[in-house]
Amino acid sequence: MAIVTVFGCGNCAANSKDYEIAYNLGVALGKHNLGVATGAYGGIMEAVSKGASESKVPVIGVSTEFYKNVVPNNYINQEINTKTYLERTEKLLEIGDSYIVLPGNAGTLLEFSAVWALKEKGFFSDKTIVAIGEQWQEIKQTMAFYSETVVDSYDLVSNVNDWELAVKLVVAHLKKAGKL
Repeated sequence: MAIVTVFGCGNCAANSKDYEIAYNLGVALGKHNLGVATGAYGGIMEAVSKGASESKVPVIGVSTEFYKNVVPNNYINQEINTKTYLERTEKLLEIGDSYIVLPGNAGTLLEFSAVWALKEKGFFSDKTIVAIGEQWQEIKQTMAFYSETVVDSYDLVSNVNDWELAVKLVVAHLKKAGKL
C-alpha cells in the first residue's frame, strides 16, 4: 500500500481551519486506500491521522525521543520511534511514496526544504511533492528571486490552494507510477 507523508504545523487548534483541512485530507487519502505518515503528535499531524483512521489504512506516526513529555496522538495505528528530531524527519522522508505539505512553522519549513532539495538531487524522482497554500508558493518565489538556479527546480513542487486538488495530484501520480 502506498504511503503519503504529510507535513504540517504541530500546534494548530482542533477548531482551526488548518485542522479541518488536514482532517478532510486524511479522510480523502484513506478513501483512496492510501496510508499516511506524520510526525505522530498534535495539530495537523493529529488531524490527518484522525481522518485517515476512519478508513482501514496504515496511519503511521513517526515519533522522537527528542520530545520527552509529548505523547503521540490517539489515531495512529503504527508508531515508529526515533532517537533524534533529524532521524524522525529522515524516516518520514524514507517511508513516503508521495508528500503533501500543509501550513506550518519552522519544523515544517525544514521538512519542506529537505524533500524539495532531495528531489532536486534526484533522490525522489519517482515521488511527487504537493504543497498546499500560499506560504509555500511565496517561499518558492522568494528562493527563485534570489537564486537563478532555483528556477530549474521550481516545478519539482506542485503548489495548490486546496486539499482536494492535492489529493487528485497525488492519486494521479501514484496511479501513473503503478503504486495505486
